[in-house]
Parts: sequence; structure tokens; C-alpha cells
Amino acid sequence: MSTIQLTSKPHCQTESGLLYQHIHIKITAPNGIISPSDLKAIALPKDPIWSQGVVLEGRAPVWLYGYLVHACHPATWIGCFDPRMGSDAAHAGGAVVVMTHIHHVTVGDVLPVTIPEECLE
Repeated sequence: MSTIQLTSKPHCQTESGLLYQHIHIKITAPNGIISPSDLKAIALPKDPIWSQGVVLEGRAPVWLYGYLVHACHPATWIGCFDPRMGSDAAHAGGAVVVMTHIHHVTVGDVLPVTIPEECLE
């Protein structure tokens, strides 16, 4: 069993109406620590919708985020959630775009989003 749990919520929308899938990262190891060898057991959530963007969110090491950005590369765009980049509303923040395949979303854009209820711990 993997010590890294990924939960996906498809058909979310940014505040500007862009569709995306929200992927919540949860470390399930009893001590909260994972090792690089844990990457071998990761499985992306089933049936990703690559025609949408992806927002990655959760407490995890930077190398896990790097792996997930690579694994989600077919998506229209990928953003990493940062709670400091959004409004003061509960569970709000910004998805910092780190990869894109479309012209109207560019690397470095901050897309205001709210963490879906299903992804809250």
C-alpha cells in the first residue's frame, strides 16, 4: 500500500471559470515522512480528464510535486496551490501555473481557486 494518497475532484472551476481537476496529496505514513522509493507505488487517480487543467495541493516534498507535474503533463495546464496567493476566504488560494499547453493560460499566472470540500482534511 502506498504511503502517498491522491484524491481527485474533477470538474472544478477557477474563479474565472476555467475547468480543472483538483488533486489533493496526503501523506499516510504514520510518521508523516516518505522516501523517494515511495514514488514507485504512486498511482494517479483513475480516468484523468486531460482536456482540463490540474491543480496540485497538499503538504508534500518538492520532489513529489516535481514527479506529479511530470505525470500530469498531458493536462491542458498545471498549477500548484498556494494559500498565500488568494483571497482571505476559507480554503481559498491561488494555483500558480507551472506548465501549460494553451495560450490563454501562461506560466506564472495565479488562478484564484478554492479547495473543494471533498479534498479538505
